[in-house]
Amino acid sequence: MRMRVIALAALLAIAPGVAAQELPAPRTDLAALRKEAMANTAIRAAIGDPSRSTEALLKDERRDPAIILKASKAKPGDRVLDMGSGNGYLALLFSSLVGPKGHVDIQNTPGWISQFPWQAEAKQSKVIKNPNIGWVIKSWNELEQPADTYDVVVMGRIYHDVILEGGNIEVINKRVFTMLKPGGHVLIEDHDADPAMPVEQQAFLHRISHQDTAKQFMAAGFTMTDLILFESKSDDQRFNVFRPGVKGRTDHFIAVFQKPLDGKPAQ
Repeated sequence: MRMRVIALAALLAIAPGVAAQELPAPRTDLAALRKEAMANTAIRAAIGDPSRSTEALLKDERRDPAIILKASKAKPGDRVLDMGSGNGYLALLFSSLVGPKGHVDIQNTPGWISQFPWQAEAKQSKVIKNPNIGWVIKSWNELEQPADTYDVVVMGRIYHDVILEGGNIEVINKRVFTMLKPGGHVLIEDHDADPAMPVEQQAFLHRISHQDTAKQFMAAGFTMTDLILFESKSDDQRFNVFRPGVKGRTDHFIAVFQKPLDGKPAQ
């Protein structure tokens, strides 16, 4: 663990405008984190929503949704963007959490919909009938909403896909910064990677290191507030996440970043 913290600090030290930021201590006490999350009434209700599908419930063991909801800082009444939502697993959880006074946008790309037609709004809206859910169908490089639209932006195991599919990370991260309200948060959940590998190689393995993620978002003006590491004895962070023996048992992480309260990029 000590070596991971040192590696993160060393990487950020070479990023302009980032080295001066104070970094959060990584947390690995997952049992305590789950207990803290489930002490929240709104989170407990979202996880226990009886309308949740069997497919969603089966994903819970791999995804730790209570920890995700708690780490995101989302609360009732908030507006949330679920980037690369896929089938809406996280969007539905956040829909329950933010309640009728809140709103959740599901974003999928036209390319994904061509490959997976059931992700189209016309298909999903027949199944997802929550009145506080909307759809945004735009490619990564075209995704842009008015300034100060969202309280929370979530990317659940898709940040590597943005890179893999040719997204302009620098531009996209800055647009996420603009779309968030001052004090808003962006949560990245993804498969961890060996930071010694080039980012493009990491993405090809369907991974992104938490070190590179921190570097990119802090360079865009965010302050890093939380880092949660899920460590696995079955993963050395150098193989494709779909490799037999690794699939479903990867090292992964949750990294949370905040837009400064004054709305200006952190220095």
